Amino acid sequence: MSINLYIVRHGETYINKYDRVQGWTNAPLTPKGINDSEQAGKRLANLVFNNVYSSDLARAVETANIILTHNDSTAELQTLPDFREVFFGYFDGISNDVAASAIAKDRKLPAGITFNEISDTMSPFTLMDAIHDVDPTGDAESAATFWQRLMHGFTTIAKENNDGDNVLLIAHGQLLSILGQQFAQLTASQSEPKNGAVNLWQLTDNHLELKVFNDLTTFW
Repeated sequence: MSINLYIVRHGETYINKYDRVQGWTNAPLTPKGINDSEQAGKRLANLVFNNVYSSDLARAVETANIILTHNDSTAELQTLPDFREVFFGYFDGISNDVAASAIAKDRKLPAGITFNEISDTMSPFTLMDAIHDVDPTGDAESAATFWQRLMHGFTTIAKENNDGDNVLLIAHGQLLSILGQQFAQLTASQSEPKNGAVNLWQLTDNHLELKVFNDLTTFW
């Protein structure tokens, strides 16, 4: 069985605009974010989706509903918590620099190193565990916890769809970056998706194969 899985990153939020860590914290779409979603909807307007899913976080749901205004598919939006962004616990909603400083101190990295620079030197799973380790509340997700729920989400989609189906999923930046690094051997910098970008994956019973990544131009 092979499913055509179109994964779109939600439109820009105000937390994205201010370069802060955004996991489970809800923030409204900016005017640009609304346009990101509108443009994604127009590029996907000619596809008929057998099922449509999104993370249950507000920015993903809002993006999905905007996309669907441009689409004639009759499938109703289903929200799946399994596709939430990574939960950053104490660091959720605050500056990337704060998280970078805490990780650098714990892992004895150079002072002043940026979050993006840390991402380039660590695997996504090591980075998740580093955030988990320095979270003073202990709420940030470990890599194992995140991966387990994410794979459960893909299992759900596989069970609910048939061979050759077109499926739409609205998800999140770090989640998509992790998929790119894990299944397509992209680097951290290569796997950073733009808001509103379309990513096409082939989903089988036990594997994801990347076909198109970070597309902002194609009309499907």
